[in-house]
Amino acid sequence: MEFSRNSKRRAMEDNIFNLPGDVLNCILDHLPVRDAARTSILSRKWRYIWANHPNLVLEPKSMFGDLANSTSDDFIDTVNGILLQHIGPILTFEVKLSYVDMTHYPYVDRWILYLSRNGLRKLTLDNSSHGLYALPSYVFLCQELTHLRLSNCIFKRPCGATGSFHSLKKLSLNQVAFSPEVSASIFTASKLQHLSLTKCTGIGHLNLMAVYNHFSSWYLRRIMGITRAHLLLAMRVESFDPNERINLTSLFEHWSQISKITLDGHHLKCLAADSVTSALPVKVNNLRDLLLFGINFTDLDHISCILCLLHSSPRLNNLEIRVKVSAVTADKSPALQYLQEHICINEHINSLQTLRIKYFQGSSAQMLFVKLILACCPSLERITFVDSKVNPWNIPDILKKLLLFPRVSTKAHIVF
Repeated sequence: MEFSRNSKRRAMEDNIFNLPGDVLNCILDHLPVRDAARTSILSRKWRYIWANHPNLVLEPKSMFGDLANSTSDDFIDTVNGILLQHIGPILTFEVKLSYVDMTHYPYVDRWILYLSRNGLRKLTLDNSSHGLYALPSYVFLCQELTHLRLSNCIFKRPCGATGSFHSLKKLSLNQVAFSPEVSASIFTASKLQHLSLTKCTGIGHLNLMAVYNHFSSWYLRRIMGITRAHLLLAMRVESFDPNERINLTSLFEHWSQISKITLDGHHLKCLAADSVTSALPVKVNNLRDLLLFGINFTDLDHISCILCLLHSSPRLNNLEIRVKVSAVTADKSPALQYLQEHICINEHINSLQTLRIKYFQGSSAQMLFVKLILACCPSLERITFVDSKVNPWNIPDILKKLLLFPRVSTKAHIVF
C-alpha cells in the first residue's frame, strides 16, 4: 500500500512538472514569494523552476508575513539572494521601495544594473516613503522595456548616459521629478499606448504633453497610438506659452485612438486655449470612458469643455466627475448661464449610459448639469452620487427635485 501511494504521488509530481513552462510560471505568479521559493525543495526536478522564473514581484509582506520581525536589512539580503541565485532572463521586476531604508538605495541601483543585463521588459518601483529614490543611469540601459511604472522617484540623467525607452507601451509616473539634464529624447516612444502622469514635476524639461508652463504638441506627434491616458497636474498652471499651448481639437486630432482618458481641472483650463465651441471639428470616435478630477461647476472653462467632449464623443458610455470640494458654489456665474442656454438647445447626447458624481454638493450649477444630462441622454441608465457632501437632512428635498426633472430616457435611475 505504501509503495502504491508513493507511486501515485510521483506520477502526480511528474504530471505537474511536465506541464508547459508558461503554465508552471503562471502557477508561481499566483503564489506568495515565500511559497514560490519553497517549491525548489519539492524535488530535484523542481529545484531550478523558481531559479528560472522570469517574473519577480518582491513585496515585503508576501516575503516575510509578519513585518514586525523583519527589517530593511532582511529585505535587502533576501532580494540580493534571489538575484544571486537566479538563472536566465528576468522579464518582470516589481519591488516596493517603501520598506527600503534610504541608506540602502545603492543596493537598488545594483539591482537595476543587474536587470539591465537580463532582458528586463516590465519594471515597477513602488515607493510610498517620504524619501525620493534617484534613478541611476543604468535604467537607460534597459532597452527592451515595454512597461515602466515609477512612484516617488527622481529622473536624473548623468553626463555620458545614452539610450531611450523606444519600446515602451505603458508609462506610469506618479510624483516623479525630472531634472534639467533629462532629455526629451528618452521618451520618443512611438509604440506608447497607455500614458499616466500624476503630480509630476519638472516635466517642462521634457516638452512632454502635460507641462506646467506650456502645453506642447511636440510630444503628441510622437505618441499618436495612445489608447489610455491619465493626466493629473501637481499644481495650477499660472501662465502659458501661446506658441506651444494646445487645445481640445489639437489634442484629439493627435490622440484619435483614445478610448479612456482621465483629466483634472487644471488640464481642462489648459485645453480651453481658445473659445470652446459646443462640439469639436473632429469626432473622438473611440472614447468610451471619461474621468474628470477636481471639477468646479462654477468654472466656465470646466463646464464648456465637459459639454464639448460629450457632444464630440459619439461612443462615450461612462462619465465620472469628482467635484472639487473647496470650490465656490455661487448660484450666479457664467457657467450657470451657459448650462441654462444648453438646456434650451436640447441637443441629444446619444451614447452616454452612466454618470457618476463624487462629492456632489447640490449647488444650482450641479443640479442644472444633472437636469441637462437627464434631458439630453436617451441611452442614460443611471446617475449615481457617491460620497455626497449634501447635508443628509436635505437629501430628500434634492431627490424630489431630481425626480421632477424631465428625462428623455425611460431607463434612467437616480441613486444616492
